[in-house]
Amino acid sequence: MAEDSKKEALFNEVKGSLFEYLVGKKLSILCGEELTFTQSLDKNYLNVLSQQDRMVRLHYPQMISFLEEVSASAAQALIDHFKEKPKAIRLMGKFMNSTVSSEFFEADLLMTTSQRDIPVSLKLNKRNAFVNTKSGGIKSFFSLYFPFIDTSVQKEFSQLVDLEFSRMAIDLHAHHDMEFRGNFSDWVKRGFSELPGELGREERDILKAYYARIAKAMQIILEGGMRQDPNAFAESLYPLMGFGRRDILQVVCFHDFKGELKPSVEVHTLDEISSPSNRPIIKAFKETSSVELSIGDWTLQIRVKPMNKFTTTAIKINCSVKVRPKISSEA
Repeated sequence: MAEDSKKEALFNEVKGSLFEYLVGKKLSILCGEELTFTQSLDKNYLNVLSQQDRMVRLHYPQMISFLEEVSASAAQALIDHFKEKPKAIRLMGKFMNSTVSSEFFEADLLMTTSQRDIPVSLKLNKRNAFVNTKSGGIKSFFSLYFPFIDTSVQKEFSQLVDLEFSRMAIDLHAHHDMEFRGNFSDWVKRGFSELPGELGREERDILKAYYARIAKAMQIILEGGMRQDPNAFAESLYPLMGFGRRDILQVVCFHDFKGELKPSVEVHTLDEISSPSNRPIIKAFKETSSVELSIGDWTLQIRVKPMNKFTTTAIKINCSVKVRPKISSEA
């Protein structure tokens, strides 16, 4: 079991960067642009990729054929979408030109078609799972992504987070007949875990209730923002859904790594959610750690999540999306 966990951690660590590189490489080969693509890569980045490739071949060789398959599928899906072969395919991200990377900050690939430069966001995702799109700090979330909402709302929300943290801490300590003295030092001395997954059932219930109370407050703020300015509210959701740029192309390759199903690729544009007919709807709150919204065929999940240990107020807001499959007209 421990060995499986290590392999899974390795898979998660390197699959993203290798996948992005392989999609760019395969796309450049299909488009006759391989030399230009290779020459555009930073030497330090190539060294990192080479080390990751050797590590995978040594410890997790079955991942190589998997990544080859999914990257080939994604590259072909891009050509099919454009209905032409793009030029000047460039890999973004680490070690790339900082000015260009900041301009296309969400893009993993940048390419040129007969129309314009196209930034492309690549995601490699488990089949049927939500796709992570954005993560932000809880004490700047509303001021950063919903700037039309009064700044006092973020300030009051941040204070609420601190109060709810103290309430959770008091409840957890009381569960063990302990007094909360402002931090978790006594908790740690008693040998209790700081990781959510290692808590007992009743302790987890206390933690879940804590996150649910914060999520409920988030829902109330979001509902108020939508009433205040529906158009500005809808626009604010786009970056949370992976569209920080209006022209970015979102390419998601869904896989069944441990199963038998072939990978499938979805290509999405902002047009799918930005039409006036697709107004956001905030779903009824379910007493969980997340708020969910529907925008047309899309579901946006905004979830309260600890950074790592639950014993600090360092909490992040994790955003992810799921798109309802289109029903085939063939029956």
